Amino acid sequence: MHVIPGEAFTRLTEGALAYDAIATGYDTQVEGDAWMRRVLHAHYARVFRPGQRVLDVGCGTGTDAIFLAKRGIRVVAIDFSPEMIAQAQAKIAAAGVADRVRTQVLAVEDIARLGGPFDGIISAFAGLNTLPDLGQFASSAETLVRPHGHLVLHMLNRFSLWELLGYLAHRNWPAARQVGRLRRREFTIGGRRVRHTLYFGRQAYGLFFANKFGMRACYSLGALRPPHTVNRIPRNVVRTLEWLDARTGAWPLLQNAGRFFVLDLERLPT
Repeated sequence: MHVIPGEAFTRLTEGALAYDAIATGYDTQVEGDAWMRRVLHAHYARVFRPGQRVLDVGCGTGTDAIFLAKRGIRVVAIDFSPEMIAQAQAKIAAAGVADRVRTQVLAVEDIARLGGPFDGIISAFAGLNTLPDLGQFASSAETLVRPHGHLVLHMLNRFSLWELLGYLAHRNWPAARQVGRLRRREFTIGGRRVRHTLYFGRQAYGLFFANKFGMRACYSLGALRPPHTVNRIPRNVVRTLEWLDARTGAWPLLQNAGRFFVLDLERLPT
């Protein structure tokens, strides 16, 4: 029997309830970042091939799992929120790919139970940021992913240029000074405060993955393209910044400036 320590149990329960609360409206909430999802999908298309088997960690409502399944990839999609899984199952059935996607309510801490091998693991839109650290996930990924398989991890970045600019525009100097300094922050999700642990991309790689994975890519998303909540910028300018954002995120001055970062890690042969 797997026993979860009290603090971890509380964190998992609160997190699941938070995401349960927003499950039905989640897709609408993230519509503003559809451009970011398109960049991720293009990345998935480059590294995964039809016939492969991929684990989607923190699958949410199943958007990424459906994209992969439509490309002929078999997917195991897990999330700790039962309501998110329910939404995913409905979308997967409607998309006609239920034969290629298996869903399961499961915490990230328990993915080692699934058994491998997988040709890769994906995790998008900050699901991994809700973990206190990435150590256990990295160890599980090491055992689950075959040599030369890929991890494609999309996580909240520790620093955001647009967040800094927002505070400066409102002359909130104390908040501006804190941008990028805090390793842990709380965000309100579904009326509950959910703690997130924040990293820079290369920092996360060095701390948790460097021994068993090679880094194939590290880039930011959202350094140049403004968040959808910034609505004073003309649409044509936003489109131009979006185009540039998707092509310059690996540049040294921008790699640590985005709202999110993407790590593409390749499992090294043993």
